[in-house]
Amino acid sequence: MNEIDVLQDVFGPDEAPPVRAHDRARAALLDRLSGPSPAARRRPRWALRITAAVATAAAASVGVVAVENLNTAAPSTTGRKTETPGVASRPLLPQLPYAKPAAAAEVLENAAFTVALKPWVKPRPDQFAYIERTQTFNDAKLDGQAPNAALVKGKTHETRFESWVRIDGGVHAERIDGGKVKVADNAQFSTQSYDELAGLTSPEKIDQYLATPHRSGWADPGMMILQEVLPPDVEAAVFRWYARKPGVKIDTNAVNLDGRPAVAVTLNVDGWSRDEFLFEPKTYQLIGVRSVVVKNHNNEALDGTLRYKKGDVLNLEIRNRAGIVDKLGDTP
Repeated sequence: MNEIDVLQDVFGPDEAPPVRAHDRARAALLDRLSGPSPAARRRPRWALRITAAVATAAAASVGVVAVENLNTAAPSTTGRKTETPGVASRPLLPQLPYAKPAAAAEVLENAAFTVALKPWVKPRPDQFAYIERTQTFNDAKLDGQAPNAALVKGKTHETRFESWVRIDGGVHAERIDGGKVKVADNAQFSTQSYDELAGLTSPEKIDQYLATPHRSGWADPGMMILQEVLPPDVEAAVFRWYARKPGVKIDTNAVNLDGRPAVAVTLNVDGWSRDEFLFEPKTYQLIGVRSVVVKNHNNEALDGTLRYKKGDVLNLEIRNRAGIVDKLGDTP
């Protein structure tokens, strides 16, 4: 006994189909042999709705991937597609202007390109610009010695500063090393017009700004980036402004910053020291700045003669995070 016999024993023999069913089946078979009819080729409306829903979901997932790539993934330095077994390949986003920058101007253009990808909404006057930065100092015992100039390797500590500045300039506050938020007396601060800074969207406008006497303006665009929360197009303009300055170079040697590699763009200051902008080598986001002695130098000071040696680090400042927040004490 086979499976068909068992089924027949259990369910009994099937009734013969009616003549009309036989005719419909025969017509369908002939139609199938001759090709699908126009009606058969038309897809039912519910199938189109399902397809549209699937396409919408797929588009949403692609959008999420793109946003994650812009915010967290390293930009492509080759423009090639990734080849992962079992995973559909797709190009990495975004592709930097210079895959392997060989000059300071190219590094700075990569940095301008990266910063321009940041999302931005113009802040309200009652919101706050928040910045968290870390600055390196000599330990207390060394700080008490005179003269005191360069940072001493292995005998330093980091201090974490958080600041809140209301967009209208009416409130300034600070927190040090996670302590209490302290509102400062506004008389201690010179308030810079936020709208004025937000208008510096090109190197030419920055030149005009620096050439105009300001009671409270920034003389150093680099420090303006570190200590202000600026629109992305203004940060990009600052990088492009530095790219035009004579003597700007790229440091081809690896620069280690807290165990992280960095790319350095250097700018001569006074013949014996230079400032370095430190960028993350994959995304070209600004990590921080430091000042380095490039030539032995002695400098008279009130507490004695400061003797600088080539290679001394005079300042190291890292910008950890920044953003616009709603209330004093909030963080991004």
